[in-house]
Amino acid sequence: MKTGCLSVLAVLGLTFSITAQSHSRIVGGMPAKQGDFPYIVSLQANGFGHFCGGSLIANKYVLTAAHCVDNGVDSVYVGLLDQKNTASAENFKVVNIYVHPKNNPSTMDFDFAILELSQSSSFKPVALNETEISFSASKPVFATTAGWGTTSSGSSSLPDVLRQVEVPLVTKADCNAKASYDGVITDSMICAGYKAGGKDSCQGDSGGPLVVTQADGTTLLAGVVSWGEGCAGKDKYGVYGKVSAATEWIKSTAGIKSF
Repeated sequence: MKTGCLSVLAVLGLTFSITAQSHSRIVGGMPAKQGDFPYIVSLQANGFGHFCGGSLIANKYVLTAAHCVDNGVDSVYVGLLDQKNTASAENFKVVNIYVHPKNNPSTMDFDFAILELSQSSSFKPVALNETEISFSASKPVFATTAGWGTTSSGSSSLPDVLRQVEVPLVTKADCNAKASYDGVITDSMICAGYKAGGKDSCQGDSGGPLVVTQADGTTLLAGVVSWGEGCAGKDKYGVYGKVSAATEWIKSTAGIKSF
């Protein structure tokens, strides 16, 4: 697993430090309640505890970020709320790890990995968002992200209770603006957050969900917490792996049937 500065990216003449959102917590959010995120997963390392998030997408499969699995994953908790009270959650060993074949650790492109669990979970998986989400400045779409990451950029203190925050989706053009990420956002990424900052995912939230709610109340997994420059800074949106860009691989790997 990686914390803090993941790498120095030089793309199109741009050089800056990318912060992988592993090892941190939600900035500007609020505590979640039991049952708010039944599909959320906490990735655990022996002797350390929580280090990344994930989402249950099928009975035995968890979607997380590729950069979260660099050093393997010992076990996971599914349906967890409080890291100090695991009685209501399910704990599983990880038997296989699959990384997206197009994953590029240098650019964070296709930052997806799937964990196969030792047994099936009884919690209900979250459905995948399989199509492009239509939104604009005049017709914004809000999404929710959740995790046990730090509540401020640079902090090493992790909360015990799951936190959540609502953020607007950001167009690729705005996220690629010179003041933001200056052209490095690819089609496998989606951005979310406020131009002024203040609300974001952060280190320790990596791999966790970015979900949108449809008009009928259905929750869809739209993104996977991936990276950002700091956390919740002005013009520095949170960057997520875009689930719709990897739907075919995700469904094939996890054995999810199309209807």
